[in-house]
Amino acid sequence: MVKKRMNIFLTGGSGFVGSNLIPHFLEQGHTVYAIARSDKSAAQVEALGAKVVRDDLLFLSTTTKSALNECDLVVHSAAHIDFTYDPKPFYALNVEATKQLLAMAETAGVQRFIYISAAPVVPGSPIKNLREHEAAEGLPAALYPKTKALGEQAVLAANKPGFTTLSLRPPAIWGANNPHFEELFTNARKGRWRWIGGSRQVLSTIHIKNLSAAISAAVKADVNGGEAYFVTDGDRRSMRTTIAAIMQAHGIDPGDKELPKGVAVLMANVLRVIWRLLGLKSRPPIAPLMIRLMVNEFSVVDQKARQELGYVNALSFEEGIKEIHQMKVIRH
Repeated sequence: MVKKRMNIFLTGGSGFVGSNLIPHFLEQGHTVYAIARSDKSAAQVEALGAKVVRDDLLFLSTTTKSALNECDLVVHSAAHIDFTYDPKPFYALNVEATKQLLAMAETAGVQRFIYISAAPVVPGSPIKNLREHEAAEGLPAALYPKTKALGEQAVLAANKPGFTTLSLRPPAIWGANNPHFEELFTNARKGRWRWIGGSRQVLSTIHIKNLSAAISAAVKADVNGGEAYFVTDGDRRSMRTTIAAIMQAHGIDPGDKELPKGVAVLMANVLRVIWRLLGLKSRPPIAPLMIRLMVNEFSVVDQKARQELGYVNALSFEEGIKEIHQMKVIRH
């Protein structure tokens, strides 16, 4: 991409990733068109400085078509993220909506389509220092990474001259004001947090500001497209080190209580069988995907993104933790 200032069509603008991307792009001089289904989401993205596109990703209309006609690129970060067993919302948003948006963007003459995928789209466990070309073939079993993988496949297959498609695969995303950590914090405050198997295995992560930097690199990179890239904080830390530091920065003591790995795996498998036998679609207390990421090592290498996209960290792990602590102090 050669233009310094662009019109960017963003999905998921009211989510954790999107709400950080909007000010990030605006600071760089870009204009952001953010899709919003509800009044609440529209108010949130407008307050952040984006132009509101009132539409529903599941039923895209001419409103989105008109906005795409004004845009140079798409950053698709919206996704259905959950541990439930109801396949319908996963396939509807992560696969079918992605395909529809992809087709509309190409027809509108959008030059680049950046898909925010997820590192767990690769099958297998444990995952140790995995590079993109080393990933096993096939799809992961859990609905979220499976449908994200299918969406990614559609995006990369659409790549062609004049319509560059890229996929970024972030692992666990963290940073200040991340709502996805609220349940974890609640359990810790109530003394219910347990370190499964000690939680000393490596877990790759990426701070939201580093993810924003990686997306900006993907926006500007002179590449042919059709490729997926792992993006991380660039270091190796145990899950326990990461989670303990984040909790402590929020003033929460995670404690030292542990749950044996075998017990956690058994519980997850038993609950999975019960949920399937009863046809339950709700979220179980422990899901296999949680075990995959919280019990076994899950570490990926982002050298490809650094070399081909020019991705460079915006901040270190220590700086990210300090930022959380400072924001907590300011709020109080």
